[in-house]
Amino acid sequence: MKSLAVSVTSRLIDKKEVWELITDIDHWSEWDFNIERSECIAPKVGKLSLFKVKHRNFLTAKGVIEEFIPSEHFTFRIRLAGAQLYRKYLMEDTEEGLKITIITSVSGFLAGLWSLLVMKRIVRDTPEDLTIIVEQIKNRYEK
Repeated sequence: MKSLAVSVTSRLIDKKEVWELITDIDHWSEWDFNIERSECIAPKVGKLSLFKVKHRNFLTAKGVIEEFIPSEHFTFRIRLAGAQLYRKYLMEDTEEGLKITIITSVSGFLAGLWSLLVMKRIVRDTPEDLTIIVEQIKNRYEK
């Protein structure tokens, strides 16, 4: 399994606000640069919820949320041809503020190919996604 992690720490945001933003699947495209559209298929987000996502430059896929611990972390899996793409969002309070970590992984016999085609770009854009998350939440507080 190939995995890459990106983190940001900020005192300007709190877990509740971040959790609401990142678990609002229908609006992922507002802060995730690589997503053109997304839709929660289940009536609410939680463990084993299904969703559809359209990557901006590539594929439309279905995913499932595999781990869901409110205000702490959640992990989703997207099935690809010959591989699985995992994305884990972790939140933890630290002395420096709230630390958000996004871990992107790909596994399976075609993991190397999907790493080059999709994962590399997703991970490259993750710092920008994290910046947008912080800015959107910060702007909510300023209003």
